[in-house]
Amino acid sequence: MLKERLLQYAESIVKRATYTINGEEKEGTIGKVTRSGDSITFYIYIDDETNGTITNAKLYDVNNELLESKDYNTKKDTLATATIGIRITIRKE
Repeated sequence: MLKERLLQYAESIVKRATYTINGEEKEGTIGKVTRSGDSITFYIYIDDETNGTITNAKLYDVNNELLESKDYNTKKDTLATATIGIRITIRKE
């Protein structure tokens, strides 16, 4: 019960995403959000016109405070849309 409520809460407070490509931080679009078991994944869509190497993505809450940051080393060219994901897992110990 608690785990489900925490996942719902996490989904409700994430309001903004950024990504770093070629050393420049850009605004991302939070697209699909999925829940599976004890995890929630936020998918961030990368601008079609952008190309280079994605090195980081971040999620921010409703107060514009950083919630999560994930490093990447993902190449992107302008020929395809790119989506990157940040997964948050809640475990009971």
